[in-house]
Amino acid sequence: MTEYKLKSNYICNSKSMEGMTIKVDNLIDNQNFIKKSKELAQTYEWLYHITSASALKSILKNKEFWLSNLKLVNDKEEVQRIDVPKYEKTYYLSCFSYASDVSEDNWIEYGKGKESVLIGVKQKWFKRNVAFMCGDNQKIMDDFLDIKKNQKCALQYKIEQQKQSKRTNPFYINAFGFYQVIYNDELKKNIQGKSEIEIDGVRITGCSLSPEIAGIVKSTHGICCRNGKEEYDKDWTTEKEVRLKVGIQQFDISMNGNEEHDKMIMQDAFFPKIAVSLTEDAFSVIRIKFSPKFENKDAFMNELRELMPHSKLEII
Repeated sequence: MTEYKLKSNYICNSKSMEGMTIKVDNLIDNQNFIKKSKELAQTYEWLYHITSASALKSILKNKEFWLSNLKLVNDKEEVQRIDVPKYEKTYYLSCFSYASDVSEDNWIEYGKGKESVLIGVKQKWFKRNVAFMCGDNQKIMDDFLDIKKNQKCALQYKIEQQKQSKRTNPFYINAFGFYQVIYNDELKKNIQGKSEIEIDGVRITGCSLSPEIAGIVKSTHGICCRNGKEEYDKDWTTEKEVRLKVGIQQFDISMNGNEEHDKMIMQDAFFPKIAVSLTEDAFSVIRIKFSPKFENKDAFMNELRELMPHSKLEII
């Protein structure tokens, strides 16, 4: 257990809480670990993403990246790095590398045969503006499923709807950022820890939560398992991975007044993808690398020039 003094009365409204000692298990360690991961990610000017030529044109045209739910990652052992797998479905990822050199198995795993490309991106291009996607890869334009920028915006929207006697449970972004993956075969991070505080001689126990730790820790090796592809043992460290991770929370999952019923319905439900918008100046410089098997490079470069006439093209 780690002890620290309360600097403000954020736990309750009583001013007398300030200066009291609260004991927490693993929360401070997790927060420091998360901070380190984010700081490492920020050291890279460029990050690189493998995709197909057709997907790249869609990214450039729509100025958006698609992120997949954490439950769908190809490292099926990753859940062993955290202790509360239910938090998987609240996070979405897009995977990048901090290095432009690509191993053959990564071209095969993340590319698309003869039209695989590596594209460079900058972190500042990604906006805190996201939307759920449906099965046909279309953004869901529905007020009920609109994702607010943060908790404050979601709360304001909920209050406005309540004034009109409307019931709503808005979604909002509770985490948004780039994290460098830490590879460690032994390390396991507990999302849930214990906490306790003593008030007037009475010890009150509870739990501490740091779900943002999910999706940061991976083993050095493991089974790579993607739908439609054969499983194989993979060296994850070759990916040199930095992830854009977006956490999405909802105020209240109860939809029909029967909370227990709704929990059973929502327990395994999640949207498989979200779309993250990019800034207008994204891809003012297009850094691209072709896979060794790519065909018709010149023709594709001409397509990019036509699509992005004001962008500078760099082949790396």
